[in-house]
Amino acid sequence: MENLLKNQKSLMISSLGKDNNPEISYAPFVMIDNKIYLYLSKAANHYYNLRDNHKCSVMVIEDESTCKTIFARTRVSFKCEANMMDSVSDEIFAKFDEVHDAKMMSMFKNMDFDMFELEIKSGRLVKGFGQAYEIKFVDGKAEYTQVTGNGNQMGHGMPSDKMKDMMGHK
Repeated sequence: MENLLKNQKSLMISSLGKDNNPEISYAPFVMIDNKIYLYLSKAANHYYNLRDNHKCSVMVIEDESTCKTIFARTRVSFKCEANMMDSVSDEIFAKFDEVHDAKMMSMFKNMDFDMFELEIKSGRLVKGFGQAYEIKFVDGKAEYTQVTGNGNQMGHGMPSDKMKDMMGHK
C-alpha cells in the first residue's frame, strides 16, 4: 500500500453533490501521518461537495499501462471525512512542493484554492486476485484483514509490518 500511495500523485474522489447524487473527480494529493491532503480550487465541484457534505471515498489505483492485468489492478480505497482547513502548516505545503511542482504550488497559493484534510475512517486494499484486505487504523497503524470472495473477512487484524513481510516489502 505504501508503494502505491508513494508512486501515484493523484487520487479519484467520490463525493455527493448538492442534489445528493454521486460525482467522481480527481485531485493531486499528499499523505502525512495517515491523513490525506487535497489542495482544491473553488472552480471544482468536489470543492463544494466536500465543504458541504464531509463524507467521501477516495481511490488510488495502479497505472493501467504498467499493470499485469487490467482485471486486477492494485488499488486502495478509503472512506473518509473531509474538512476544509482554516490554517495550513508549513509541513503540508512543503510536502506538496516536494511531490508536485513547487513553482506550480506557489502559483496556486495566489488563486482560489483551499486545503482539505481527509481523515481516513476505513479502507480496502486490493493487491490482485484473491488478495483483498479491509484496512482499519488502530493507534495510528494500519491493520489488515483478508476478505474472501463472498465478502467475509478471514482471521483477525494483521499488523502492517506483518502485511509488508507477506507482500515482499521490507
